[in-house]
Amino acid sequence: MNVNVDGSFDDTNKKGGIGMIMRDDGGNPITTACTFLNRCCTALEAELLAIKDGITFALQWTFRPIVLESDCLTAIQMINSKERCLSELAFVVREVRDLMNGDREILLRKIHRSQNHASHSLANKARAEPSSIIWLNPNCDDISQIVKDDFIPE
Repeated sequence: MNVNVDGSFDDTNKKGGIGMIMRDDGGNPITTACTFLNRCCTALEAELLAIKDGITFALQWTFRPIVLESDCLTAIQMINSKERCLSELAFVVREVRDLMNGDREILLRKIHRSQNHASHSLANKARAEPSSIIWLNPNCDDISQIVKDDFIPE
């Protein structure tokens, strides 16, 4: 199971958004979602929350191993670090680490921003509209073109 996530942040009003797309092993979209963040302090916080929500979402949808992909290297490094996190975002990092310490195989992978277009668009949609939506059918007109344009096979 592959999950792409992205966070979006607007510094002027301290609001954000999260976008995620879940794909099967063949790269076919299973479901997509976007979530409005009414209060968000930094872009890094939005990225960490996107990772946390992406893992939580995937854990609820599948029993298979999870590969979560993000274009935020800093967030991935904070989560994967063996050191105790002392940043103001330590609580989010701790929550993600706790989710990953279960009996499920979860791998965090850094991808290039160009491979994360759909999640990025969904995160911006959630932040700008503001809205929180789950599309169980990613082939619907609202989202199908974004999802189709995003997939780049490895």
